[in-house]
Amino acid sequence: MLWAILLFSALGLGFLVVLGLVAVSYLYRLRDFSGIVAQGVPTEAMVERKYGRHRVVITYRDAGGWMHRHSRKLLPSDFHRLQEGRLVRVLYLPHRPHVWAFAEDVEQARRLQSRQ
Repeated sequence: MLWAILLFSALGLGFLVVLGLVAVSYLYRLRDFSGIVAQGVPTEAMVERKYGRHRVVITYRDAGGWMHRHSRKLLPSDFHRLQEGRLVRVLYLPHRPHVWAFAEDVEQARRLQSRQ
């Protein structure tokens, strides 16, 4: 009986830890996207590769001339819209150029902000 209580307590604690990590990750992404909406630097990125389950690799240069290459999992609609070898507009954070977002998403967020 004691082992069952300990097992369920450990499972419950593990669930809370995972839930907390998911919440923190979501908050970081929200903060990063808000920063891009407020002060994002526009550039063009090359879609280098599409692979796996909706993953894409893009490369772009920041204002200092440094090249950045990133992989990200996308929504199926975004994944199917992109084509390898094509340019796509993105914005990145000036002080953290590895954090980027598609220009269309940023423009939509800015339009929604201006309505409020």
